[in-house]
Amino acid sequence: MADFFEDQENMDEDDDIIVLYNEERDTDEEFYHLATLDVDEKWYVVLKPVEKLPDIEDDEVLIYEIRESDSGEDIFAAIEDEEVLDKVFNAFVEEVEKYDQEDEADGEN
Repeated sequence: MADFFEDQENMDEDDDIIVLYNEERDTDEEFYHLATLDVDEKWYVVLKPVEKLPDIEDDEVLIYEIRESDSGEDIFAAIEDEEVLDKVFNAFVEEVEKYDQEDEADGEN
């Protein structure tokens, strides 16, 4: 897992960036879009801050459930249930490990 976060430090401007509004600090903040996952027939997004934020550690990610608003737009909803959060995070870790294994296999060829 540590390799994944080290690789993320090498992300550049061509990578997917999502801007979220932080109500507490009254500012927009940029996040790398790391993954979109289907877990138990619900969709989740995994994000990592582009710049260091005071309330997020370097090796932490944000995970939100993607829901549809009444107007049909996608919104990111906080996940209150720790079990759901752990399940989605574990699915993310599995995907990262698969990616790392595929990357290592490509490097051997």
